[in-house]
Amino acid sequence: MSTELPAGPASLHLLPLLRHIDHVSAMRLEDWDRLLPLARQARLLGTIAHRIADRPDLAEHIPARVRGHMAASINYAAHRLQMVRMELAQLAEALPEALSVTLLKGAAYCVQGLPMARGRMPNDVDILVARRDLDGAETALKAGGWEMEITDAYDEHYYRQWSHELPPMRVPGHALEVDLHHTISPVTSRVRANDEALFAVLESVPGSRYKVLNADDQIIHASIHLIQDSEISGRLRDLVDIDSLVRARVRSTSDGQRLWARAQVHGASRPVWYALHFCHHWLGTPLPEGCLAEAPPVHARLPLELLFRHACPPVVFERGGSAPRRLAELAGQFRYHWLRMPPRLLVRHLAHKSARVLRGAKVLSA
Repeated sequence: MSTELPAGPASLHLLPLLRHIDHVSAMRLEDWDRLLPLARQARLLGTIAHRIADRPDLAEHIPARVRGHMAASINYAAHRLQMVRMELAQLAEALPEALSVTLLKGAAYCVQGLPMARGRMPNDVDILVARRDLDGAETALKAGGWEMEITDAYDEHYYRQWSHELPPMRVPGHALEVDLHHTISPVTSRVRANDEALFAVLESVPGSRYKVLNADDQIIHASIHLIQDSEISGRLRDLVDIDSLVRARVRSTSDGQRLWARAQVHGASRPVWYALHFCHHWLGTPLPEGCLAEAPPVHARLPLELLFRHACPPVVFERGGSAPRRLAELAGQFRYHWLRMPPRLLVRHLAHKSARVLRGAKVLSA
């Protein structure tokens, strides 16, 4: 079964641009009017602007009215990247030197100097420590001024007992929050990463006190995060991240075999297959022969195909969404909770959340 592209506006210019930046030569001013709000909503305008800036031969195809938007997105992304660097510098001062700290996702791409870090618009800094070091890291962060942005006792219990991270923390006045992880997937989820294997091959970053995940584990983590640990709605940027990682690191049959073997270590073959599948069909990600050979059964793939097609691309919220999108978003929310928790815990969790909403409704109507 081949993957259909989204039926909405993202297929007109956003996805073609992400597949190949030369597409700008086919765009008119009215096309940019449609693209700019979508790219901003997807937090991908900075990425596109940097790709255009890397190609001086394309400058003549960028309308004068659009160049200001490109420059502004590059500047804003540079500002956000500097916020990450500042947060990492303060974290390095707060966390004991003897503590091994690993960066995840955007913060890792930043310290590694990966090209994909340019243009990203991060909202947080994700750090990972071993479970045995979690209490010490939390204590150090609180002593350094970070505070938890959560007050509900149930939510805090949920994070500490069943999640893969503590509640978000932030220094008052800081632009970014910090997410302190002890693994890369929720402890109650269907896919549970192999922590021993994960920590055994962490990589040091020259000139930094921080470590990062093994190259294959970065792809696997991003795949788990998108396919299992998100509601999928509006998550095209996550797919673009995976596309960039795969293009840089999976270039041969042996690379693909190594990635698949590593995915099996983590029990994450299914999320990785789906991530590569959508990257290949939507973004044109080149894959070595055989990378998509172990396909899930059609009855499992079809629902996710429909969900991705209708929910993953960005929409301009002011214009609303179609009925299929709203249905897909609802299905994505249900799927997210179903994969994240066993049935008994899920019933308990939803009952608590529903009761809290009802209590809030009564207060508002009083």
